[in-house]
Amino acid sequence: MSKTIVSTAKKKQKANRAKKVGLPAGSLVYFGEKEKPLNIEVITYNESSCQFKKVFSAADALNTIGDGYITWLNVNGLNNIEEVKKLGAYTQLNNLLLEDVLDTEHRPKVEILDNHILVIIKMLYYGKDGQLLSEHLALLLGSNYLITFQESEGEDVFEPVRKRLQNTETSFRKRKTDYLLFGLLDAIVDNYFVILDKVTERIEVIEDEIIAHPKEDMISEIQFLKKTAIFLQKSIIPSREVVNKIEKSPHWLIEVDTKHYFRDLHDHTVQIVETLATYRDILWGLTDTYMGAMSNKMNNIMRLLTLISTIFIPLTFIVGVYGMNFKYMPELELWWAYPLVWGIMLGISVAMIFYFKQKKWF
Repeated sequence: MSKTIVSTAKKKQKANRAKKVGLPAGSLVYFGEKEKPLNIEVITYNESSCQFKKVFSAADALNTIGDGYITWLNVNGLNNIEEVKKLGAYTQLNNLLLEDVLDTEHRPKVEILDNHILVIIKMLYYGKDGQLLSEHLALLLGSNYLITFQESEGEDVFEPVRKRLQNTETSFRKRKTDYLLFGLLDAIVDNYFVILDKVTERIEVIEDEIIAHPKEDMISEIQFLKKTAIFLQKSIIPSREVVNKIEKSPHWLIEVDTKHYFRDLHDHTVQIVETLATYRDILWGLTDTYMGAMSNKMNNIMRLLTLISTIFIPLTFIVGVYGMNFKYMPELELWWAYPLVWGIMLGISVAMIFYFKQKKWF
């Protein structure tokens, strides 16, 4: 996981919100950082065929929409505002909704319109470099087409959907556009589980390390995991409301049979949200565990030093007595005095060590 994911998201929000200051409502401003040329992936399919191609303008993409088949337009490059306007004009989206499409920091939501359903959600995935990435995604459902708006081309979680569309034996191509919407949202939610599994694995590892060998730098990793959990909550929890609204709202674009799939998808989002809630409790408890482990480690060190000091106290007393420079000390003239003193000191040390072991202080 990337330790910059939370801070990067905050910097992007602060840096780009300034673009909107002073502009009237509905002004189209792209809030993202990625400046990419427009690239539209066009997938047209029906029960008997499926075709893939790429176009580089909104006009060419819209020309592929027709009767008798379903069209999926995957738009990459939200910074091309004029092209996005053309898509909005075709689908009769007003500027307030287009503004939400371009706002990469917008909270996930769903808008139920007369002839369309607009879904805004966060797509989370691990990039090629292993970093946890968050991408703004808008999905616009029409009667025989679905338009998805992505920030950039290259990485997403929709490859399983593309493969299913290419498979002639799948029932995917026999269903209508609402099932395509479900398939894309299902791919997003399934990838949430992948991320949660990795976070869970890391939490378990650091928990075992804290109990076995607590270290000072572990507190920084716990704080990072807390920030990651908060980031995931902010990105994922609203998706539960999105799926629930699609499933509960009566709309002619969503067939009754497909609502069962959305209901199942809603159950998955509830499970994810509950898992995130347990993360919060675990991580906050992990801080207490770490502090307790470090305190116990310090106590063990202090106990060991105390025992060592206790052993040397009587030895120091004996050495101090015979280190006095008095002229008349009869033991100094005896040949067996020196080995006797050594024997007494070793005997005291062994006796004290044996006593401490009996008390299980070692």
